[in-house]
Amino acid sequence: MKINNIKWFTGSLMTVALAAGISACSDDHFDITSDATSKQTIWKTIQADERLSEFADILQNVYYSKNEQKTTPETYADLLNNAQTFTVWAPTNGSFNYNYYKGLIESGIRDSIYKVEQELLRNNMTRYSRSAIGTGSAKVNLLNNKSAWLNFDEGTFQGIAMTEPNVRVSNGALHILAQPTKYLPNLYEYLDTRDDLSGMNEFIKKYQKTEFDEYASTQGPTIDGKITWVDSVTTTSNDYTSYYLRAFLEREDSNYAAILLTNDAWDEVLEKTQQYFKRAKSYKQDFHTTSETGGDATYSKETTFTDEELDSLVNFASKNVICRELVFNANWQYRNVPIATLDDIKKLDEQGDSLYSTIDRKFKKKGTLTAEDRAMRAIEIDSYADMFGNVEPVTLSNGYAYIVDKFPYPYTIYAPTLDQLNLEYADTKTINENRSGFTSLTYINPTVTIGEEEIQPDSTFKYRIYKAVNKSSSSNPKVDFMLSSVQSCKYDIYVVVNYNTDLEKPNKFSVSISYDKMADDKQSKRVKNEKFKNPSEDAVDAQGDSLYNTNNFVNRGVHFNAYGNVDYTDTICVAKDFEFPVCYDGLGDNAYPVIEIESKPKSTEKEYCRELWINSIIMKPKEW
Repeated sequence: MKINNIKWFTGSLMTVALAAGISACSDDHFDITSDATSKQTIWKTIQADERLSEFADILQNVYYSKNEQKTTPETYADLLNNAQTFTVWAPTNGSFNYNYYKGLIESGIRDSIYKVEQELLRNNMTRYSRSAIGTGSAKVNLLNNKSAWLNFDEGTFQGIAMTEPNVRVSNGALHILAQPTKYLPNLYEYLDTRDDLSGMNEFIKKYQKTEFDEYASTQGPTIDGKITWVDSVTTTSNDYTSYYLRAFLEREDSNYAAILLTNDAWDEVLEKTQQYFKRAKSYKQDFHTTSETGGDATYSKETTFTDEELDSLVNFASKNVICRELVFNANWQYRNVPIATLDDIKKLDEQGDSLYSTIDRKFKKKGTLTAEDRAMRAIEIDSYADMFGNVEPVTLSNGYAYIVDKFPYPYTIYAPTLDQLNLEYADTKTINENRSGFTSLTYINPTVTIGEEEIQPDSTFKYRIYKAVNKSSSSNPKVDFMLSSVQSCKYDIYVVVNYNTDLEKPNKFSVSISYDKMADDKQSKRVKNEKFKNPSEDAVDAQGDSLYNTNNFVNRGVHFNAYGNVDYTDTICVAKDFEFPVCYDGLGDNAYPVIEIESKPKSTEKEYCRELWINSIIMKPKEW
């Protein structure tokens, strides 16, 4: 957490610290060198140069900090007047906004003073002695952890002319600059600099933490068996950027391209995402178990949340789905194409290449998704240029910020299609009753008749299916599956059924669902076995009679699919615009809707087989 609006009485601090014997920078490692031809330190040389009086005034009025929260009793003038070795690029009077920085110091506000350190002083300093004599260029790590380039051939530092390089000093190197180096914030810092990014910034910075770093701190004497510390160093990190974005936005050695949302974009999309994560205060789930002797037992499990937990869950989920796909590696994408400029992005558009976010979400141009892409929930994008705001980015110290006024992705990025390929049991009772289970099913080059044409496919089709097997010739098997990751929105629900090539018969079946409704005081109420009505107006049974608005569904035999290939599965829409009032995403096995599929041929309907081969369940969300 930042410390704001605190007056720092540096004189008192210094007195107390000196009395305690604290030595600033006692944990820093540095070389000690001297120039035999000069007896003046960097500070004494700057102090004596009239051209540098403004810079000198700043140096002697700002106390060196260990980190954003902790100062030392030494000013930067003190720091440059001792045996430690530094290199300073000192800007001349009038080349920087002296009054602005002086005002920040005189405010006494910690954040403002630290800003002077980071943007002006540390941005023009480095450890060790760096001469300006040489050829080519060299990368310099500045005292604020930024990087800069020293060009020996051109006599420049970060592109700025050194009007007097290699001024002789006793404790390092001093170069006079025509103006100070430009301070470039990193992506993490940049979020703080713009009021119109406050929505996104507040969410991300909420997970910032500062911790004591024992290894970087200086240990003092042990008193009464307890270790004391004469210099405590803390480090700042952010769990959200590290674990959820997998992007270290605060690190200077990184290079990212980040899409940043203005508050208008943030507020608009947040209003939508919150609808997908409506939670109940309690969920009640029934479970069935079967003992070794075959006995069946049923028990209930209840998951409850406090109001505070509920708000936190909705808040995090609805904001996380907005942010998690907005950062990309700027150095490498498909074919090693960088994304540092708008031209780079437009080249990706022209070539139709893929993009990967830092959490490995794949983005592809519309119309290029393969079946594998769909299984991996790849996202189709019309235009990468539009996705990145179609504007040149802001160049920062560790990447590029593309500022957008509208959320650039389709709603499927936060409400994905749920393809339940790996079906899971919700009820072991029906499994044991019907001797059913999962199995691998392979169709190998069968000759099939479609219409009057015989077709022999030249490939092998393999499926993992669930076989719901009837106990007798007159019984109808049924099975319950859990539906995972369901959000509080409307879905079109499909059941994918494999054609039974053993019996060469289709199936007739019904589908019902159990789910939670929101009751009073946000408690959930379980709706059990609600039957689906057939929503397809052109659905007919084997006799050609309409199945529309009935409880029955029928699959086809082997047929040509939309791609002109032989297909052994039939994807049947069992519900349109079915709304789940509460969200289950993130609850895992604690709570979930249950879908029940039951074979339903009558004893007289010999044209259907009772055994069901269930391939998968697909749920396509609708946009709020």
